[in-house]
Amino acid sequence: STCVAVVTVSDTTSPVAICKDTTVYLDGTGNVTITAADIDGGSIDNCGTATLSASQTAFTCAEIGLNNVTLTVTDDNGNVSTCVAVVTVSDTTSPTALCKDTTVYLDGTGNVTITATDIDGGSIDNCGIATLSASQTAFTCADVGVNNVTLTVTDVNGNVSTCVAIVTVGDTITPTAVCEDTT
Repeated sequence: STCVAVVTVSDTTSPVAICKDTTVYLDGTGNVTITAADIDGGSIDNCGTATLSASQTAFTCAEIGLNNVTLTVTDDNGNVSTCVAVVTVSDTTSPTALCKDTTVYLDGTGNVTITATDIDGGSIDNCGIATLSASQTAFTCADVGVNNVTLTVTDVNGNVSTCVAIVTVGDTITPTAVCEDTT
């Protein structure tokens, strides 16, 4: 005598989610994208294939530093496991320093002052500029003529770039003649 039995095989074992931390670098537009595979450290499942998904894949200047990203591993039978990876977002892109030349004129005391913005020609950065500084801002009669002035541009993440502007100092004040009476 024989009979037929139905044996139902079920997979109730969740996959093993294994995360790995990673460091990514923003591009010139201040963006970077990862995939779930970038934070997968070799997740496994007893029945083979599993799909991976990450809780966050796009990063901008707002996410500079450490970011916790959850990796979700789902097997073909719907079992799920998660782990957390640390994605370190870094900005190593230097700003683009753009200089413009300028001409300034000495005042009646033989002095003239400029600011860094006077020689900035529209410097840009992917995450924003923190400071502009000029190698020389005060000029006197000794500086009449052409002067090379370095503009230093520092972005909000400490990256630095420089350019050189020509500051032409002019003296257009006519001298005052003082006569002395003689007898």
